[in-house]
Amino acid sequence: MIVVFGGTGRVGRQIVDRLRREGKAVRVVTRDPTSARAGEDVEVVAGDLRERNTLVRAVAGAEAVVCTVQGGDGKGIDGPRRIEGAGIPRLIGVARDAAVGNFVYISSASARPDSPVEFFRLKFEAERVLRASGLPYSILRPTHLMDTWVETLAESIVTKGKATVLGSGASPVSWVAGEDVAKVAAAIAARPGECWSADLGGPEALPLTKVNELIAASLGVQVKGENRMPAGMLRVMSTLTRPFNEVLARRMRMGALLDTQPQVVDSGAVWAEFGEPLSFPAWLEANRPARGARSPA
Repeated sequence: MIVVFGGTGRVGRQIVDRLRREGKAVRVVTRDPTSARAGEDVEVVAGDLRERNTLVRAVAGAEAVVCTVQGGDGKGIDGPRRIEGAGIPRLIGVARDAAVGNFVYISSASARPDSPVEFFRLKFEAERVLRASGLPYSILRPTHLMDTWVETLAESIVTKGKATVLGSGASPVSWVAGEDVAKVAAAIAARPGECWSADLGGPEALPLTKVNELIAASLGVQVKGENRMPAGMLRVMSTLTRPFNEVLARRMRMGALLDTQPQVVDSGAVWAEFGEPLSFPAWLEANRPARGARSPA
């Protein structure tokens, strides 16, 4: 049995689908099982990272645990301090007590102890807890997801004819497709943990300005201008916004990192083992950008 926490989320759903297609027994853990959209052959159970007793029941009989849960888009009890800071370490402890054979954690390539963004500092700390737990583990550290960014950037292009540019827009980024992250996670979850970790980035490093061009071309939309937010502006706006909207403030702070921290990783060894990842144009060809996306940070 492979137990997936966050199996109703963007990447989590794709992991569950891959495991199902491969004939694996899958259990999805969610706080609200009635809202989960899973196949008939997937077990769905209630579980909450804040409540240890629900975690004990959820991981019973698990050969592997996959954790895609993250608090980057949440606030209060659903924010990073409660998720990465407390909930995931709690889950790691429960998995250790249950002698789970592989704990697969979806972290971030931006996770580091000195990050100016608390979310990424807490992700790094969750990694540290997992490494020190004695559990066999696999840590996947994806860069920026094409899925999320295309949805966000396309909204401004479609509705305003403007490209959103965070920072200079010139820094290269190793964008990665969610389905490629899911491909690796599903394959890793089906085998014993080897105390292994890897950054996951796509096959090309593209600046944000080029990404906007590709999205506009995919949509057949003419970009008439840019909405530029320099890194300094994003940091100041983040500080001013935080008392009123901590999620938006966090996204602004994350946007500033595009210019202030390296965003390029070499994942050649990973893809040599698990298959070539999608390029940005190939992903756009297969996934036409949605026109009803959320507003960008």
